[in-house]
Amino acid sequence: MGRHSKAVLNGAGIDRRDTGYYSTPAPVAEFFRRKLLSLNSAPKLVFDPCAGRGELLAPFRDCGARLCGFDIMDMQPGGFFEFQRRDFLLATANTPDRPPGANGLPDADIIVANPPYNCHEHDYLREHKERFALAFGRGAALNLYSLFIHAIIRSAKPGCLIGLITFDSFLTARGHEDLRRFIRSECRIHSLLLCPTDLFRDQGADVRTAILVLQKGPQETQRIEVAGRPESTGHFERILKAGAFRTCAPEEVCLSSPRDRGEFVVEVPPAVRALFAMPRLGEKFPCKTGISTGNDRTHLSRARRKGFGVPFYKNPGNRRFFTEPDAWLRDDYNEAAENRSNFIIRNRPYIGQPGIACSSMGVAFGAAILPDGSAFGVNANLFPTEKDRWWLLAYLNSSLCNYLVRGVLLRSNMITAGYVARIPVPALTTAVRGELEHIAREAYEARPGLEELPGFIERIDEVVFYACGMPEPDRDRIREFCANIVERT
Repeated sequence: MGRHSKAVLNGAGIDRRDTGYYSTPAPVAEFFRRKLLSLNSAPKLVFDPCAGRGELLAPFRDCGARLCGFDIMDMQPGGFFEFQRRDFLLATANTPDRPPGANGLPDADIIVANPPYNCHEHDYLREHKERFALAFGRGAALNLYSLFIHAIIRSAKPGCLIGLITFDSFLTARGHEDLRRFIRSECRIHSLLLCPTDLFRDQGADVRTAILVLQKGPQETQRIEVAGRPESTGHFERILKAGAFRTCAPEEVCLSSPRDRGEFVVEVPPAVRALFAMPRLGEKFPCKTGISTGNDRTHLSRARRKGFGVPFYKNPGNRRFFTEPDAWLRDDYNEAAENRSNFIIRNRPYIGQPGIACSSMGVAFGAAILPDGSAFGVNANLFPTEKDRWWLLAYLNSSLCNYLVRGVLLRSNMITAGYVARIPVPALTTAVRGELEHIAREAYEARPGLEELPGFIERIDEVVFYACGMPEPDRDRIREFCANIVERT
């Protein structure tokens, strides 16, 4: 396979993938100006620690404030603000205990930022990771954008307003649990708005982002502006311009149960949030991962052949109820585990047991029967008793369960067993379980394709929604989310 350049250049020849620089759209910058000046109409200093060309500072030119920006690259910002070619992260890490103004950083009344979206693999982060972990905590050093959020809050003075547009994996990803806790403990949240998936598409990026407006200091009882992910950039711009946000109490934007990880949730209906007081899948049924081969080409075969006779399931994806094996595992897999350090068998007693295989990759969540005598990969697999297996299979393929996973628990990344184990299990009567079992068995025998599948899901949804007492508007919202899951996640 030929190797090709991975550079994504903007009009000025800047490699966006290397720098993590994506220009902030003007409607977002204008929103920050209106919102932040409504909270502080006379700021003395507005600061952008990753200024780029100054897109976020430009709308503040007529507010009477001093404008200041840092960046490690000089992108020729145009001279309308005080620019320093300086590394904000290292400057903050080197002066963690000094107050703003005394640490060589601007004593800002307002901080605005669109942090770079580079991931953990970037050379800069590798080089300085230990220093950042020591200064900000190891969780903050997962990637550059989370480092910027942590450093901005750390460096801000009490009362400072902070406007961020950033990659939104911090809302739910387990690795950012400490960052979420840090935000809630250090700041009041004014606004939490999900951006459309096409906001940066014209710059070559399909990234899921969010707007966060914070104020350094304790969270008060005032309500928070929220907006779910809109269908398009045009729709989003109208929402921002009109201020068409819903407001909610602070406790409505966070999963605060000890069984959860403080995930930020946006426009989740009360009836859905109430389900998180119910028992979770992992409390009722074993939820396990299995075999990591370390080298699928060596240990798995696409077709069943001599020496490879163990059906292997690792990600049903969009295949629901019934699925053929993803591959065939070598017969001597136990010997492979003994002789190869990277061939790992977890939860060995469950290998070969019948159960339910859950999807791990792909946007939508679903599940299929894991037959007796099968092996399974590092996706989540459930092992209920025979009397529970079929109704549970139906529930896992419901629109409600899809929404619980992708609209609440995890908006990005791989769906691991830890997330699946936390799916709420509503109280269902014996009669309801019987109805669901009947539909699941019928679907399994029918082996539905993508065209036939919605019919079975709709039948399951009617049973599950009614059993959960889900209000009709909430049913419509869940159905709409699942029908447009790529745009809404």
